[in-house]
Amino acid sequence: MTIQYRRATPEDFAAIVELFVVNMNLSIFTTATDKQVQKQLATLFLAKDYHHATFIQVAEYGDIICGVVIGVTKHDPYKALLFNDKPIIDQIESKLRLSEQGQQVLSDLQKKESAGAKRKKVDFDNELQFFCVDPDYRRHRIGATLIQAFETYLIAQSVTTYALHTDTLCTYQYYDNNGYQRVDQYPNDLNPQIMHYTYVKSLS
Repeated sequence: MTIQYRRATPEDFAAIVELFVVNMNLSIFTTATDKQVQKQLATLFLAKDYHHATFIQVAEYGDIICGVVIGVTKHDPYKALLFNDKPIIDQIESKLRLSEQGQQVLSDLQKKESAGAKRKKVDFDNELQFFCVDPDYRRHRIGATLIQAFETYLIAQSVTTYALHTDTLCTYQYYDNNGYQRVDQYPNDLNPQIMHYTYVKSLS
């Protein structure tokens, strides 16, 4: 299997949203179950990440984006690409207000922000914001290659550590087994059986 790696473009945004929707469990963010509403939520999250990121790389098989890493560092004054998230966020929030489940999403997000303000403070000046490999394409070292590209970029920016959030619905064991230190954990507000983890990794 020949996988190509490249910097993302604004045109990749829709495909990355699909990757998020198909592979991530959005029930950790909202009690809303409507698939369209959940996709709008994913679009909301990724639009913000896409706008702020200083590094975005995708893995591609043919014309299928099968993996992505999105990260940010305050050490780099330049964004990964020119991407205006405001029109997308305004449009999605307007759509969410039109339905009961959409309003539920907005309410759940507000509660999450309030809860997050009480969490342990971790330095997120350098952060792995989003990392995903489609399960159909795993076991080809795609994830390891994407993470390595991000870490090589950070080292070039003189960064020595970076942080990330994950949860027990994701493959958090990857971080336990690859040199990351778990520095915080807390139950999900909507489902206490789901745990959220914060990791930090040293690059020195």
